[in-house]
Amino acid sequence: MRMFCKQNFDFVWQDVQLHRTVIKTVLGVMALLMIAAVLPWGSSTIAKWHSLKDFVLLYRYEFFHLPAFLFLLGSTLQTNIWIVLRRYRTRGQIGMHKALLVIVFAGLVSLVVAVVGGLCTAFVKYVVYPNMKHYHAVFLYVPHSDDKSSFLYFLFMYFFVTTIFGLIFVALTDLWTKRFLSVMTVMTLAILDMFTARVIPYVFYISERVSPVWTMIFLALIIMMLINIVRFSSNYKNYYVQDDLL
Repeated sequence: MRMFCKQNFDFVWQDVQLHRTVIKTVLGVMALLMIAAVLPWGSSTIAKWHSLKDFVLLYRYEFFHLPAFLFLLGSTLQTNIWIVLRRYRTRGQIGMHKALLVIVFAGLVSLVVAVVGGLCTAFVKYVVYPNMKHYHAVFLYVPHSDDKSSFLYFLFMYFFVTTIFGLIFVALTDLWTKRFLSVMTVMTLAILDMFTARVIPYVFYISERVSPVWTMIFLALIIMMLINIVRFSSNYKNYYVQDDLL
C-alpha cells in the first residue's frame, strides 16, 4: 500500500496555493534577513563565514530556522476547515495529509535557504569582496578555509532535521490541541539539545566525516516512525472543533 498517492500531493498543493500569502511572507522575511547580513552596512561584524554551509549555519538553527518553520507550519496547518474534511474518508488519511504537508514545507524552506544563501555568498565572493577590499558586514566573508564539507549533504541533513521537528510539532498538536504549547515544546527540545546530547551539531558538522550513510538511514527511519505516529494520533483527534491558533 502506497503511503502517499498522487491525490495527496494534489491536495497539499491546493493548501500551498490557499496559503501562498503567508508562505511568501515568512520565506520573504527569512530571505531579507539573510541578505541584510552580508551587505556592507558599516564597521560592525558579528561573525565570519567562508562557505555557503558556514553562512547558513551562522543563523542559529534553534533561534532562526526552526522558529520560522514552525510559524509557517502552524499558520497553514488548518485541518478542521471544510475544504480539508471533505477530501478524506478517515482521520488517518488526514494524518497522512498533515505529514506530507510537513515534508513539502520542509523541502520548500530548505530550497529557499539554499537558493538565497547561494545568491548571497556568490554576490559577496564575486562582486563585493573583489571590488571592496575593506568592506564590513554583519557576517563577514573570509576566503581561506580548510573546510571541505559538502553543502549537498548538509542540505539533506537540514531537510531531515526540519522534517523531524515538524512531525514532532504535529504529533504534539494532536496530543495537546494547543499549537502554542507545541511550538514552545519543540523549540525547548532544540535549545536543550545545545547543552545536552548535541544531536543537531553532530548531524550538521560531524556526521559527514564519521558516518554519513548511516546518519541518513537513521534519520529516514525516524521520519517514517513519526509519520506513523502522526497517522495513529490523528485517529483520536476531533477535527470538527476549532483548532487552537498561534
